[in-house]
Amino acid sequence: MKLEQIALGRRIRTLVDFSGVPRGTQGVIDEDYGTGVMVAWDLPDRPLPPGYHVHDGRAAAFHGLLRDGFNKERELRHLEIVGACR
Repeated sequence: MKLEQIALGRRIRTLVDFSGVPRGTQGVIDEDYGTGVMVAWDLPDRPLPPGYHVHDGRAAAFHGLLRDGFNKERELRHLEIVGACR
């Protein structure tokens, strides 16, 4: 994924395994915090709520979400775009 492709609500997929997130798992970029972005993962046992696309500021546990941050300079290479923004 490239910097210019970052957009809230954009659907992505991981190209590598992370703790609790297998390779190929899809998620949504739900926050841009300047130096990085947060991805909320759409996991089989913890699916994203219907229509979810932007973090509302509440703790991830409130929604039951698993979210991970990715540094824009070093970690976007682990993600690829799979869908348009909502």
